[in-house]
Amino acid sequence: MNKQVFGVGVFALLFLITGSLQAQKKDLKPADYAQWQSIYSTAFASDGNWFSYQISLVEGDGWLMLTNIDSEDEHKFMHATNPAFSNDNNWFAFRIGVSEDDARKLEEQEKPIQYDMGLMNLSTAMVDTFTMIQEFDFNETGSHLIMKKYKAEGVKTAGTDIIIRNLNSGSNQIVGNVSEYSFNDAGTHLALAIDASEKLGNGVHLLNLSNNSTSVLDSDTETYKGLAWHEDQNALAFMKTKSDTVHKDETHLLYTYTNAADPSTQKVFDHTENGLLPEHHRIVDFAGLIWAEDAETVFFGIKEWEVKKDEPEDTSAIAKLNKHLDPTNVEVWHWRDAEIQPQQEVRRTQNERDNFLSAWHFNNNRFVQLEDQQVEGIVLTGDQEYAIGYDPNPYEPAFREEWNDVYVINASSGERTRILERHENASSSPGGNYILYFKDTDWWTYDVQSKTHTNITEDIDTRFENFKSINGRENFPSFGVGQWIEGDDWLLIYDEYDVYKVWADGSRHEKVTNGSEDQIVYRQTRLDYEDDHLAQGQPIYFSKYGYYTKDRGYARLDNRNRLQELIYESRMISRLDKAETSNAFVFMKESATESPNFYYTGNNFRNPKRITDTNPQQEDYHWADDELITFTNARGDKLQGRLLYPANYEEGKEYPMITYIYEMRSQATHSYSIPTRTSPYNMRRYSSEGYFVFEPDINYVLRDPGVSAVESVVPAVRKVLETGMIDEEKIGLTGHSWGAYQTAFIITQTDMFNSAVAGAPLTNMVSMYNSVYWNSGTPDAQIFEVSQGRFPEPYWKDWDKFIENSPIFNMETNTTPLLVEFGTDDGAVDFNQGVELYNTMRRMEKPYVMLVYEGENHGLRQKENQIDYANRAFQWHEHFLKGEEAPEWISSGVPYLERPEIIEKE
Repeated sequence: MNKQVFGVGVFALLFLITGSLQAQKKDLKPADYAQWQSIYSTAFASDGNWFSYQISLVEGDGWLMLTNIDSEDEHKFMHATNPAFSNDNNWFAFRIGVSEDDARKLEEQEKPIQYDMGLMNLSTAMVDTFTMIQEFDFNETGSHLIMKKYKAEGVKTAGTDIIIRNLNSGSNQIVGNVSEYSFNDAGTHLALAIDASEKLGNGVHLLNLSNNSTSVLDSDTETYKGLAWHEDQNALAFMKTKSDTVHKDETHLLYTYTNAADPSTQKVFDHTENGLLPEHHRIVDFAGLIWAEDAETVFFGIKEWEVKKDEPEDTSAIAKLNKHLDPTNVEVWHWRDAEIQPQQEVRRTQNERDNFLSAWHFNNNRFVQLEDQQVEGIVLTGDQEYAIGYDPNPYEPAFREEWNDVYVINASSGERTRILERHENASSSPGGNYILYFKDTDWWTYDVQSKTHTNITEDIDTRFENFKSINGRENFPSFGVGQWIEGDDWLLIYDEYDVYKVWADGSRHEKVTNGSEDQIVYRQTRLDYEDDHLAQGQPIYFSKYGYYTKDRGYARLDNRNRLQELIYESRMISRLDKAETSNAFVFMKESATESPNFYYTGNNFRNPKRITDTNPQQEDYHWADDELITFTNARGDKLQGRLLYPANYEEGKEYPMITYIYEMRSQATHSYSIPTRTSPYNMRRYSSEGYFVFEPDINYVLRDPGVSAVESVVPAVRKVLETGMIDEEKIGLTGHSWGAYQTAFIITQTDMFNSAVAGAPLTNMVSMYNSVYWNSGTPDAQIFEVSQGRFPEPYWKDWDKFIENSPIFNMETNTTPLLVEFGTDDGAVDFNQGVELYNTMRRMEKPYVMLVYEGENHGLRQKENQIDYANRAFQWHEHFLKGEEAPEWISSGVPYLERPEIIEKE
């Protein structure tokens, strides 16, 4: 009896405590957003004992954290970024910035931020601060640190002071007038290019870090550039300027040392003396220098060397008439231009720097030009004995895919062999033995030595072409590849779910994952980006993604070909990293309700230890989870969507819902949403203000991009309505760019949505086809025919479909109030797309407001504009979905003459 009464009492007490704790939680408001944290750059010590990460706040000053994994000692550095450990695990360096307020003041004064640098002894925790450090770098062994100072005001040369710190002795050596520096890969030597105001001091110096001795490799009044070390050997190359009275600009001499410590190994290439370059060509510095693997060849770029000319005076009658007129600088847009004029303008600097890759084989002093006007885009093979080159000329101007004839070029002789016609691209194996390419539905290799092509996947019973990629191209792209094994025997190739080892000669293949059984997508995860191949006998790591569960994790293929699952959960798991010299790992884990944090684990991945703690303040607020919704679109395809709940959800209550769209969105399930005032599409803001937020997938058929969106989104929303949690009279729709196009089109086909917000939408598919993507200078027609537009034919061949899928030609049936945002300098979707829709909607007397932000591009960059658009988008939905009183800008607009008053008040 007493026990029963006691039990009831305990239950009642627990209920009261739980209820009290629940009642203490707060609603999240915009004023609270600033404190939310994100993890940006990280660093992991090579022995796995230390981990550093940068915390950035939504608004306010961030910091850098340094954590000892074993002792859990933590060190916090305000305004710090760019963490780096020395490879001997004794030192930690980082950049020190300024507060957000100070940064704003400097910006107002049009002054740059100049950073300091911190250096911490990991054994003693002592920190030294070095002021005015532009950049820093450890050598490979961790014995030395180099710090580059900012250039003093008024200095006209490229040189500045550097500090070379001997980390073993603690001594600092200052060297002045350094324009470039570079450690060799072994970390034993430091090369310095000197550019002094007194030109007699110019040269390249070599510092031996073991005994601090310095030797001068070359000295002159000319300028030295392009320090380049060989990857494995102590070989060094650099350039020295040279000019003459005949040509404009400068050329360069090449200096090579097969052993930088031995001056007798010096060889010099002076084309003005040896005459090996084509006439009136020069060596350019901006192409850099590349060593061949055999350390007997250096690659560099050449281009035409313009001759100085005295222009004769034009004495013609028409010249005399026009002599007082300024030149017109007219643009000539020619129909045969390979690149249209706007693209040439955007690519001006790149085009001005176009050069031809060439080789100097210095052992026999032979020059070979690999690239020219016909064959371009040269990429060296893995061993640098050959190169892959592309000839687009037969297929220009390109209106759809950019086709090329593909050549293999012998770097020793310059001999070219065309291996593919009308193809897009190819790549080299790391060892240079094979050229890999995807053709039709299979992977092929080209054996460079035997000059034979082999279909290496024809006998594998699966599909390597990405049949899910519907974009109007002639052929499907591939699902992709992973790395090659050291020695080039085999490589990793992907199908829809799995990974295969496929031998380069086509003789064998092995399926190494089993993703298709449970519809789990496996893809290689690279943990070491220094090596371009997989090491023999080393494990291979894979990411895992449950295509229909959205679970994520990692697996490992050991050296006995056994696949082991390491971690796999109903969370977002990412950013796997391994310590270089130990079997220690870190990875990030998050969910809709769990802030992203890093975990530390040993080789077996058992009991991972959380080593970061972001956003602990979340516990003080109502915070919602997400749910995966599965639905069938109008064509019978199985699709999914992510549904984020209202923050303080009450069962049995109906809520308004915002539907956010942009192609595939269900993969965002389990992702953590950071609240921010600057985004009009911030999921967490709407959740915290009492909305469901739904992100459904959209898949496509050709020629019907708008109709495809309707056929996916409408059934998706109907599926959510079946839950009974959504007020069907309070559903909003929103998206940006392509998602904005889909938003603007969908509301012409259904009255399901009660408000809509579209940022920079395509509205007229015909005029948009004829526009220019100003950010890149390329015609939008290409985007329509072989990319997101999904119209394989131009509008004059498919007029009805262009009209049928254009929002502007279907707006007469629309009943949904629409808010549109545009920047006047939008370089992706032309601003006139908004103007066309504005004039159409105004003439139709439909509820439509367009927000125009002066000088903004496709995405708003000015913080005040970001906040303004986010607030107005929110107010739009609040009014039309919740019935909140309409602000004046919604009910009657803002007259032009009132804008200055509003700006002044703000």
